Amino acid sequence: MSGLLRTAVLTGGDVVLGFADGRPELTLSLFWLRDHDSGADTLHPETQQRLIDTCRIPVDIAAQSVGVIEDGAALRVQWLPDGRVSRYEAQFLAGLRADPEVLPAERSLWDGASIAAEVPQVDYAGLMREDGVLMALLEQVARYGFCMVEGVPGTPDATRAVAERVAYIRMTIFGGYYDFTADLAHKDTAYTSMAIGPHTDGTYSLDAPGYQIFHCLAADCSGGDNLLIDGFKVGQIMQSEYAEDYRVLSTVEIPGRYLDHARGIQLMARRPLFRHDRSGALVQVSYNNHDRAPFVLPVEQHRRFYRALSTFADLCAQPELHYRRRLLPGSVLLFDNWRLLHAREAYVGYRRLAGAYLNREDVESRLRVLRIGAGLAV
Repeated sequence: MSGLLRTAVLTGGDVVLGFADGRPELTLSLFWLRDHDSGADTLHPETQQRLIDTCRIPVDIAAQSVGVIEDGAALRVQWLPDGRVSRYEAQFLAGLRADPEVLPAERSLWDGASIAAEVPQVDYAGLMREDGVLMALLEQVARYGFCMVEGVPGTPDATRAVAERVAYIRMTIFGGYYDFTADLAHKDTAYTSMAIGPHTDGTYSLDAPGYQIFHCLAADCSGGDNLLIDGFKVGQIMQSEYAEDYRVLSTVEIPGRYLDHARGIQLMARRPLFRHDRSGALVQVSYNNHDRAPFVLPVEQHRRFYRALSTFADLCAQPELHYRRRLLPGSVLLFDNWRLLHAREAYVGYRRLAGAYLNREDVESRLRVLRIGAGLAV
């Protein structure tokens, strides 16, 4: 098995671990191992919270012996001077070779034609009944950035049920679950019948909503088609063909702002349009030209910023990158707000939209637990 230990060698104050899968060795200090002792007096057996006082571990802590036990299933360490024995599961140690914050996913970037040929979707009845369908929903969102739930009753209760099947609903200035028409109940163009250009939500939030659900409960109107754009695909194109513009949009922190003076609200946050993790991988696209707050850069830098922003907007306007869909009762859309840009055409008539925001960590937690239940690595 890939997670099994093959060797454990004590070298000074470190332990060098070799694994059966042949991947590079992992070196851990004795201090780290003592800090991560899994005994009942050092790690709470139910909460899995650390009980040991890390700062009281001797900096020169030593071991009498280390060894692989149970045919590679665990590491055994016997400590000096008290002879205490600690056990570390091989699967736990093998998992340290990956970033614990990253949820592995086979990501597929798409354009309009490729995604329209095989739209990711699951069935509502199966979703509400089977964890396997829920996992399929979340796996497709992780891969493509969105998934449709088909056959949903056209009611607020059914819409809420889909959201809560995944995770609890996030509270925002718009409330939790929302259900609205073009009534300007909030100071946002979503609450009008105007066209809304490609954007992500929550650029004014320090932690923008990770996922969003839409369900059009009524569409007695002309127009109002929705567009989805794979922002990671746009980023890939820019990085390849407009590298300097991509660099600018990866470094300039753009302020977002939401204003509602009547309610005493002024939200603000800053982040680059393309945000990367520690390894340099793209993890978030954050763009909303409607909500961009005024900000000033040195004149030449601002010129470069506007040029880069224009490149990004021009790519987002290319029809071949669009997945166009008229949302109708019965079809719920769940999408990754850190990856996909969404837009809506102007419409005339009556349109009623329901939905919710979900926190990113809650959705990722749900998928991790489902994968563990299915016997898959996380």
